[in-house]
Amino acid sequence: MNKFIFVFFSFFFISCSANESLIDPINPELETMTFDVVEKKLLVKKDLPEYIQRLLSKWFDDKVKVNGFDGQLTFKISDYTQKTTLISDGKRVDISLTFNLVITKPTMSQKKFIQGTVSSYGTLSGDFSLSDFDTVIQNTQTDLISRLSRDLQSKV
Repeated sequence: MNKFIFVFFSFFFISCSANESLIDPINPELETMTFDVVEKKLLVKKDLPEYIQRLLSKWFDDKVKVNGFDGQLTFKISDYTQKTTLISDGKRVDISLTFNLVITKPTMSQKKFIQGTVSSYGTLSGDFSLSDFDTVIQNTQTDLISRLSRDLQSKV
């Protein structure tokens, strides 16, 4: 009988301490794009959260390709905002990013400017943990970079 009570309480305490997230992180689907320049540069004018800085750098290094003989591509992040608001029975995070792209070709005396703003949001309602909300923020940041990639691909 004592073994039964010990086993019962062991399973009870183990099940009470299970702390599994209900929200899965998403993997970004980033577009590959090629520019007819020889050099590319990423400039960030505002402090970004670590995760989005890493994702942006990875996207720029891996998915933005150059294959020209002259010219320079300068991609500048000029504004980043992240706002968390309370909604009924939950939270919402809104994130936006403003970018400028300048393609300079000195031999042809050409400059091409592309600018835009992308935004994304995520919500969570009901009972949730802080790690669940952190995952929502991370998923929203991932979606923001995916939207940036698609938006830039459509404008080029």
